[in-house]
Amino acid sequence: MPGTTRLVREVSFKSSNRRKAAVSGHELKDSLLAAITHSSTIGFAVCDERLRFQLVNEAWAMMHGVTHKAHLGETMRKVLGSAADKFELAFKRVFSTGKPFLNYEFSAELPTRTEQSYWVISCFPINGSPGKLKLAAAVVLEVTQLRRLQMWSQKLLTDSVHLLEALFAGDQLFTGAFTRTTKPSPIKGMKTEELTPREREVIQLLARSKGNKEVAEELQLSVRTIETYRARIMLKLSIHSLSELVHYAIRNGIVEP
Repeated sequence: MPGTTRLVREVSFKSSNRRKAAVSGHELKDSLLAAITHSSTIGFAVCDERLRFQLVNEAWAMMHGVTHKAHLGETMRKVLGSAADKFELAFKRVFSTGKPFLNYEFSAELPTRTEQSYWVISCFPINGSPGKLKLAAAVVLEVTQLRRLQMWSQKLLTDSVHLLEALFAGDQLFTGAFTRTTKPSPIKGMKTEELTPREREVIQLLARSKGNKEVAEELQLSVRTIETYRARIMLKLSIHSLSELVHYAIRNGIVEP
């Protein structure tokens, strides 16, 4: 029968496509696993419910300074020492919830190192069979150099500010040269008598790098009130930035340089 033959062919064609899709899916999983396993930058590990290593890639082993073979069958505590507290947290969360635990960032000192290192870890369950979860895997990326760069940059900025403060405080000639080369400010001739005592208090605190919340707490006012004072002061003095306000306060003796 032509109709029956056509139906058989369509079913056979669909079945063939499903098999190809299934093969492609398995191949994709194998490719992804191979890429992670052989990655030189992303650490990968599989642990059982007793937190014993079942699999680690070379990147994980190199990060922790312990050979690949020395991990297998050993507990996380034995391999990583006190640093295991942080690494275990991600695995324990997955075993207790059965759900992935993503982008957990922490610092720890490994037994093979002499200072803190920084990591980002994501952990997920491996559901190989129904019932109680028996395996979990994690990918980890070390971000120590990035964190050190951030801390170094922050320290550089802080040190630069302190250096400039010392130069302005100790060298009046330098201060004069600086003010002469900067853009003239419309507030230079403003008289401080036009400010109320409360406005002067607000300026003093703002010029000492205190935020609106800190100023509000010190003056026992609301943050909204301080924001209103700040806006009114800057409008009254034709000031457009906090740095201009600081210069005004120094030039007019409201704060000491």
